[in-house]
Amino acid sequence: MKKTLFGLIYMSSYKIQLNIVDLKDLTVIEKLDSPSFLQADSKSQVFEQDMDKICDAIEGFKEKLAEYQIKDFKFYGNEQLIDEMSASFIADQIKVRTGWKIEWLNGGQIVYAKVLSGMKSQAEVNDDDEDHATYLLSLGSAMINLSLFKNNKFESSWSLALGPREIQEINEITNETPNDPIYVINDYLGAKIGHLARQIKDNSRAAVIIQHADALNNTYLKKENSANQITHEEFQHFYDQLIQMSLNDIMQNYDLEPAVADHAIPNAISIKQFLSLLNIGTIYITDMSVVTGLLMLEKRGKDTDIMMTSAQNMARRYLVDLHHATAVRKFALHIFDRLRKVHLLPKSDRELLSWAAIVDDIGSFVNQARRYEQSAEFLDDNELIGLSDRENEIVSEICRYQTMNEDGSAPDIGGHHYRHLDPEIQLTVAKLSAILRIATALDASHKQKIKQIVISLKKNNELIVRAKTNADITLERWSFNKRVKLFEDVFGIKVVLKQEGMNRQ
Repeated sequence: MKKTLFGLIYMSSYKIQLNIVDLKDLTVIEKLDSPSFLQADSKSQVFEQDMDKICDAIEGFKEKLAEYQIKDFKFYGNEQLIDEMSASFIADQIKVRTGWKIEWLNGGQIVYAKVLSGMKSQAEVNDDDEDHATYLLSLGSAMINLSLFKNNKFESSWSLALGPREIQEINEITNETPNDPIYVINDYLGAKIGHLARQIKDNSRAAVIIQHADALNNTYLKKENSANQITHEEFQHFYDQLIQMSLNDIMQNYDLEPAVADHAIPNAISIKQFLSLLNIGTIYITDMSVVTGLLMLEKRGKDTDIMMTSAQNMARRYLVDLHHATAVRKFALHIFDRLRKVHLLPKSDRELLSWAAIVDDIGSFVNQARRYEQSAEFLDDNELIGLSDRENEIVSEICRYQTMNEDGSAPDIGGHHYRHLDPEIQLTVAKLSAILRIATALDASHKQKIKQIVISLKKNNELIVRAKTNADITLERWSFNKRVKLFEDVFGIKVVLKQEGMNRQ
């Protein structure tokens, strides 16, 4: 059996699916689906009441993996619609009954997988025109995501809640009015989508790739292709037919499960409104999905450029000084690299420090005086794409404990909030916060006076930070002296800042 064969199990709110894949070219060899889950108002109840169905499917997947002699596999679940407690309970039940451990994916990780699949979709449609934008419109079970690409590089992403709760709200509205429900749904979704009009420039030369539109795919996507171009006239014909159908007709005509069929009309209206908003020129449809992105992640590893772009977009949105943030990031990573034998942190924590340096000051947008708390709250509510819950929490807490207040005070490492963090991340947060504090001080004026630093650790356990500059760094020195105490407490090292002039040419 091929060594490149891999098993990927993905549990959405609709079903659990096994994909047997050749990782060499991401060819799907075989696909197995469980029976559809029952749908309820609470998605945690969906998983819980279908636990027998989930576990029976897993036992069948075990047999299929054994048949292909596959020992290398991953088991993911979509966590967007359940809370942390429900996720923990469901994971425990699956582990006890099947022996398998599920890895839950938050909304940011789902968006990241969609972005990866969008990049592959662009390659499939051969959209090589470098002069226009390509959008990926992804219709998920909990969110509609719109991602922008230029030259096949990720630029930005926006999300719109359209899950079971929103669908139920739409149904309740349409049941209470004698008017045509399609007009009501149009108004409802128009209000949701409208705010994007202020952020997105229309472009008649832009292309859109529509993902997870099952009814549209079942109408126009050719079986031998994973992506296909359709005309505006073909979409309009599909739309005009769909909105006249009952739920049962939609299920029968497009071969859809009830939960998927329930989203068909709202999704079609959303597509129509996005096509109008973006003034789209070319339309593509694709059956590439979150699973495609997860397989790309398995094959190639994380694309940190996408994740950094996401962090920079967040910083821009909240008017962060990106020249300052970039300088701080450079200093922080240099300190991290030079002190590997001191901090003993893994390489993955270097990336968390990098993202924290970019977004640590977003709280200033709302509250300059208490910006560290605001930054953490923003990050708690707005996940950086591609990061797990644990990674997002670490970045958030680094920001909380990094920024100093105008009065010189700072949140207390070791205080009440810190003591209630998961013990597994406490030391990581303390070490990375300490590094970022002194890195921030080195550009206290936001004028990038210091172009280079040299780090040396002396035998007497003294760390010398040499700032290469001919400029007046009185403010940086003052800030450094205020911020250095945490570093000295965490690492037990005395730190001294020295200025060394640059040779003038």
